[in-house]
Amino acid sequence: MELNDKAKQLQSILRGYGRVAVAFSGGIDSSLVVKCALDALGPDNVLMLFGESELLKASEVKRALQWPAAHGYGQDVLVERVALHPLGWKEFVANPEDRCYSCKSRIYSLFRERMEQRGFSLLLDGTNADDLQSSRPGLRALHELGVQTPLAAAGLGKADVRSLSRQMGLVGWDAPSASCLATRIPTGMKITDERLRRIELWENGVEHFGFSGCRVRLEDESESTVSVAIRTADFETMLNPAIRLALLRFLQKSGVVKVLLDLEGR
Repeated sequence: MELNDKAKQLQSILRGYGRVAVAFSGGIDSSLVVKCALDALGPDNVLMLFGESELLKASEVKRALQWPAAHGYGQDVLVERVALHPLGWKEFVANPEDRCYSCKSRIYSLFRERMEQRGFSLLLDGTNADDLQSSRPGLRALHELGVQTPLAAAGLGKADVRSLSRQMGLVGWDAPSASCLATRIPTGMKITDERLRRIELWENGVEHFGFSGCRVRLEDESESTVSVAIRTADFETMLNPAIRLALLRFLQKSGVVKVLLDLEGR
């Protein structure tokens, strides 16, 4: 199916929903759902719910909250903040294999409570068709809670999402995919605020050297070894000795002893 046909299908699906709440992260997938829902249903019928927590970088929170203004909307379109406290959830902090499932289940249950208080009955998520082909524990939570995934339903994969977002003038249509900071902590390693903030510091620093969208992952409990994942387009930059050594010195000053480079890239 051509992209334009998928876009029409998406609009048709959204119009059939009526009034909707959208789990909004600020990323390109949920941004496209919000933009198309606003176009199809109008501002009075769309509620944007943003889960604000320690799992996000300050820059990500800022970008999400500024989304309406960045796309030319006035006070009739607002991002409603939902305060989350995952570091108070024992099953999350322990970081088991099914952490993403339990986390998504908690968050979307809170979203459902908020939207029902506001008179909305249907929650949408930015899952795309490609996501359905991967192993994502959080998808089970969506199914259990009756969350609708219009992008996937319209057959829009990640490349389609980016292309359509570009056509519609969405900010960040080409930005690297994002995920919560907890994904940088290996399964079984306790999730703490100190670790999350350290990872945020490292990634902000690595981005300063020209590696936007990078990921810095802990590799051991002592936090002395980390692995750095960069976009494949940035590998040539990493070959620059001056940049590589400056980046290494930055991480070492932050307590890192060994730095590994993820050759798979992002």
